Amino acid sequence: MKSKILLVITLFSGLFACKNDIDINAPYKDIPIVYAFLDQNQATQFLRIEKLYQNSGNQSTAEGAQIADSLYFDSVIVKLINIVSKDTFLCTRVDTIPKDTGFFSNARNTLYACKLPKNNNANEIYELIIYLPKKDKYFTSRTPLVKDAIIYARTTVLRYDVPKHTFQFRFKSGRNAALYDLNINYTYKEMNANDTSIFEFKTINYELAKARDFEADRDYTLNVSSTGFIDYMKARIPVNSNKIRRSINIEFSTFGGAPEFRTMIDLSKPNLSIVQKNPQYSNISNGGLGIFSSRNFNNRMQEFDISTIILLSQELPNFTF
Repeated sequence: MKSKILLVITLFSGLFACKNDIDINAPYKDIPIVYAFLDQNQATQFLRIEKLYQNSGNQSTAEGAQIADSLYFDSVIVKLINIVSKDTFLCTRVDTIPKDTGFFSNARNTLYACKLPKNNNANEIYELIIYLPKKDKYFTSRTPLVKDAIIYARTTVLRYDVPKHTFQFRFKSGRNAALYDLNINYTYKEMNANDTSIFEFKTINYELAKARDFEADRDYTLNVSSTGFIDYMKARIPVNSNKIRRSINIEFSTFGGAPEFRTMIDLSKPNLSIVQKNPQYSNISNGGLGIFSSRNFNNRMQEFDISTIILLSQELPNFTF
């Protein structure tokens, strides 16, 4: 499962952390916790659906957390419905993806997966349905599907001798998007100075925008400082006389999120008021917890002009043309 992160921030554990005013030994309830982001550019959609952990009165929280069965439903039906086309997609249980070690048991890692057809021209809305047969209980949520952003082709021109020179990141935000991470990835080839057949490719990420609000389906142009970009690369590529380096390419990437993701981020920001308590965000109906939303990753390789390649070979350490 691809784990880029968009918007890739670890809010899940903090979002559902226990509060002091909750009785952890209260009568047990089957409450699903959902963490699911649809991405039309992914071959398979993976949805994390667990049950709210509640330890029994005769065991500690740490002991109960190591029982894998206490984290998952033994019987659940998960569906995705395209409410525009009326197509229904049944999700199957997947237990083959390893889970990292941590406070909770990693003996089992249950996800629910299905494949969705891609139609970038359609304005699609998906509904998640979680059904617990033993309780005859439904939990639902909806999200619009974020469509591809268009990254416009540009010849990237950097100038170090022109004051305040900039190059442009131009893109059109995707339908249903509400916020974006925008990144510029610079890749170079690093070779052994004594044997250039020994080499590796390295990439440096330049963060242009993070969780920044953008209106959907609109053209945007962001100006990037040439001097700032080159200085950023210099600071992250160490001088090493045993290496020879060459510029390979530059890539612009967009990582967009739907409105629900923006709402969750807004509610998770530090609260500077006297009463420091943020509301818990959830868009799961019937008492469920978590987030069901959509995201979209897109990228495009851009060309350097020849003068920029020469400039980088002169300014960056141990580079050659």
